[in-house]
Amino acid sequence: MGAIILATGISTDKAVKSSVEHAVIAAKQCIAAAQIKAEDIALIINNGIYRERNIVEPAIALFIQKELGINPDFVKDNNGKDAFGLDLMNGGMGALNAMKVADSFLQSDSVRYVLIVGGDSHPSNNNPSDFPYTTAGSAMLLGKNVDPKCGFQGFAFKSEKFEGQGRLSYIEFKNVGSDGRNRITIKTAPGYAPAALKLAGATARSYIANHKLTPAKLHLISSQLDSHFAKALAKDIGVSEASTVDLFGQYGDTHSATFGVGYHQLQKKGLTKPGTEILFVGAAAGLDSGVVHYVC
Repeated sequence: MGAIILATGISTDKAVKSSVEHAVIAAKQCIAAAQIKAEDIALIINNGIYRERNIVEPAIALFIQKELGINPDFVKDNNGKDAFGLDLMNGGMGALNAMKVADSFLQSDSVRYVLIVGGDSHPSNNNPSDFPYTTAGSAMLLGKNVDPKCGFQGFAFKSEKFEGQGRLSYIEFKNVGSDGRNRITIKTAPGYAPAALKLAGATARSYIANHKLTPAKLHLISSQLDSHFAKALAKDIGVSEASTVDLFGQYGDTHSATFGVGYHQLQKKGLTKPGTEILFVGAAAGLDSGVVHYVC
């Protein structure tokens, strides 16, 4: 019995520069839509990569948990509930790994709700023009399902080597001086996006074949590495363009927020009715790819 998506929330206001603030805005929207109490959330998973001032510790999930007021102090609150927050980072497809972890927790009956949040911002919070990602945030609330025909049906992940791992991000400590907390260097290897597309397509086709899915019945939510990625992937795996969520034209590459934003868009369009099949397909540096099959 796979977990189900109870609600989503997004934050795309360009006036907001902080990844934490974007995640909090999206999460509050998500919690309100689900009509639950924040204190009932027992696990918060943040899959964002880039954050203000290059914060390393503590986990960004804990900042978000604190801002949401999710059982920040089980001694002081004394409500018999606690919560655990962690960062699970895997490039722009960490949300897919988070879905797998959340599904396992929910199936074990150890938690009632899991909140997955994502979003990125340049460490300077100034959004320089050469930063390749859109500053935005998304949230997705998961709960346990009782109908085995609905919810998360399966997962598949595959990696392969690529020169320079495709895309590398690091801080040049010898060159940034005292401004290191506001700087990040991102290098993209030639051919990264096409190689990532090829791997994602192969992983998705394999999953579709192994599970005897009908591509024409699927809705596709994928990574948005460039303006052609979603449509090219859809064509590769046999999903119609009309059933493909293409965010790039409106938002650019929303990176770690992509899958939450994509599902939210489907909801707004009324395309998450019972029985609707969705294929989440991710591609990231490494190279890494992932597929999540979900039935509304």
